[in-house]
Amino acid sequence: MLTRRRACQVIAFAVAAPGTALAQAPKIVRLGLLAPDGTFSDASPLLAAFRQGLAERGWIEGRNVTLVRRDSAGEGAFFLGNALLALGVDLIVAASTLGARVARDATSTVPIVFVGVSDPVASGLVARLAPPRGGNLTGFVDVDTRSSARALALLKQAAPAVTRVALLTDPRAPLAVEYTAEVETTARVLGVTVHRRAVREADELAAAFGAIVADYDQALVVLPHPVFSMLRKPLVTFAAQRRLPAIYAYRAFAADGGFMTYGTDVADLYRRAAGVVDQILKGAAPGDVPIERPRKFYFVINLRAAHGLRVTVSESLRAQADQVIE
Repeated sequence: MLTRRRACQVIAFAVAAPGTALAQAPKIVRLGLLAPDGTFSDASPLLAAFRQGLAERGWIEGRNVTLVRRDSAGEGAFFLGNALLALGVDLIVAASTLGARVARDATSTVPIVFVGVSDPVASGLVARLAPPRGGNLTGFVDVDTRSSARALALLKQAAPAVTRVALLTDPRAPLAVEYTAEVETTARVLGVTVHRRAVREADELAAAFGAIVADYDQALVVLPHPVFSMLRKPLVTFAAQRRLPAIYAYRAFAADGGFMTYGTDVADLYRRAAGVVDQILKGAAPGDVPIERPRKFYFVINLRAAHGLRVTVSESLRAQADQVIE
């Protein structure tokens, strides 16, 4: 016989038991995606990589996670952090150093995972890379200074006769000294003379071009820095006009007609960022999660550009490329 007390117990169990019609729906986690640019736009391959990483770990949009995206340009970026917090996000994924700063200034409690920061220590985001750090930030460094040495080696392989190389750098940039040292060490091994060409602002580019011509530089290595990304078209045009084999740090240069690019596979960082998000959502403290470095790099050769430069790309070099633009 079902007593009244037993009946109440059965009803209570049915309400609490997962998988029943009366069970409470699981909480949908709200992830705030913050960027001062188009990193999280609908067409962004970086957003696609992050979504893929989430799905691989069981976080499915509309089922147990919602992505709340906010991005802006210029000074408007400084309002993004508070805008996300007002929407009740559980965690913020911040793109670039600026995005990480905006998120940090907005909250000291909501976990923040940053991606695309060159030097989080020098930028004042964290005291050190290794845990324990305390605080609510962790994430991914987007550079490895050894990549610049590899870039010069690839350029020399493509154009073996080159002995004088212009190195385009912003001396104020985080890790500029380390990048330059890597290039110059490799240059000595390869028998190459490196001429540093400093460009801090767009209006210094013409002077750098003039020095390259005056000193008869035969090739060009462009270090990773946002200022060079913004100057992508004039850099590619100059190299093509002067027939200078050039290698750049960002994949977009090759898409815009640049000869070669070698740099961090940023999409891989966003896939991995989903793994860190997963750790934090499952209880890890951001300050106990190591800040990680790039593991994968992406090498692109533009054969159309090579033809214009009158450079013959060997089969062995093609075999090393992740992408060859015909």
